[in-house]
Amino acid sequence: MQKKIFGLSLSLAVPLIYILFVSPIFLKPHVNGPTSALIDFAVLWVLALGMLFFTQSIEKLSLTTIGWKPLSLKSIFTAMGLGILLSLLVPIFTLAVSKVFPPSDTGSITQVTSNFSWWILLLSVLTAGITEEILFRGYALERLYEITSNKWVSGLISLIFFVAIHSAGWNIAHVVGVVIPLGIILTGLYFWQRNLLFMMIVHVVIDLPLVFIVLLR
Repeated sequence: MQKKIFGLSLSLAVPLIYILFVSPIFLKPHVNGPTSALIDFAVLWVLALGMLFFTQSIEKLSLTTIGWKPLSLKSIFTAMGLGILLSLLVPIFTLAVSKVFPPSDTGSITQVTSNFSWWILLLSVLTAGITEEILFRGYALERLYEITSNKWVSGLISLIFFVAIHSAGWNIAHVVGVVIPLGIILTGLYFWQRNLLFMMIVHVVIDLPLVFIVLLR
C-alpha cells in the first residue's frame, strides 16, 4: 500500500506542484516562452519515464499492470478514429461554453497557436499525449482502483488532477468547455480499453490539429 501511495504522489501530486507552482514562480519569469515550454516538456518526460521505472523496479510489477499492452491493427484504427471524432468536438464544446463564459484570447487555442512554432506544438502534442496518459490515466487509474475498488472514485480523483494541471495554461472557458469533458471521456475510454497505447493514440490525435493550425497559417 505504501508503494502505491508513493507512486500516486509521483504521478499526480508532483506534476501538479511543478506546473502550478515551480514552473510559473522559478522558471517562467527568467526564460522565454519556448525555452520554458521545452523545460516543462522535459520534466513531464522524466516523471512519466520515472513512473515506468518505478512500476518495474520499485513495485516489481509488469508494465501491463498500468495498461502497457500491445495493440491490434483494428485497435490502432479505432483509436485514430476516436481521436479524430473527439478533435472535431473541440470547436463544438468551445462554441457551447462561449455562451456562458465571455471569450478571451488569454489562455485560448488562438493564443497558444500564435505564440509557438509548429515544432514546439508538435512536441507539446506528443508530450501531452504520452506523458499525461502514463501519469494521469495508466498508473493513477489502475492504482487508485486497486485501493478504492471503485471506478467512479478513481476516475474522479484522476480527473481532478488532470483538470488542475491544465488550469495553468488555459482560460476558464477552455478548461470548462474542453478539458473537463475530454478528461471525462478519456477516463471512460481507459476503463473501456485498459490500454495505454490506445489512449496515447487517441490523445495525440485529439491535440494534433493545433500543429496543423500553425502550419496552415
